[in-house]
Amino acid sequence: MAQESSHTTTERAVWTDTEVDQFLLYLSNNQDKIGDAGNFKDVTYNGAAEAIAEYLEHGPAKSGAMCKTKWASLKQTFNAIQKYCQQSGVHWDNIRGANVEGEASTSVWNEYVSKKVLMHPFCASGWRHYEQMDGII
Repeated sequence: MAQESSHTTTERAVWTDTEVDQFLLYLSNNQDKIGDAGNFKDVTYNGAAEAIAEYLEHGPAKSGAMCKTKWASLKQTFNAIQKYCQQSGVHWDNIRGANVEGEASTSVWNEYVSKKVLMHPFCASGWRHYEQMDGII
């Protein structure tokens, strides 16, 4: 007799720009609930999930746990940009990102992103959530 295998598949969250914008707006409006480590309590993530439910376009409805994971990811990106900006002689703006131009700059950039993968998308473009994140953190 064959054994039935039971496994659950967890759908991955698919975040649209609108959902992220609304998520960050909710967190901004609840900024007083942020802890010392820059994180929120589960009740805040659960509230965020409810608040952004009407903006769902793809994938499963967002849960509090998905919001918590998204916040961690957004913080990682924000912190990577902040760390990059603290270096001497680098450029950052929200339109052109690192604005890498020329062979010498490209070489330095390529070396940097080989170790800091989160920065890779920002060679020539900014991060649309930077200002929102800066306002929350």
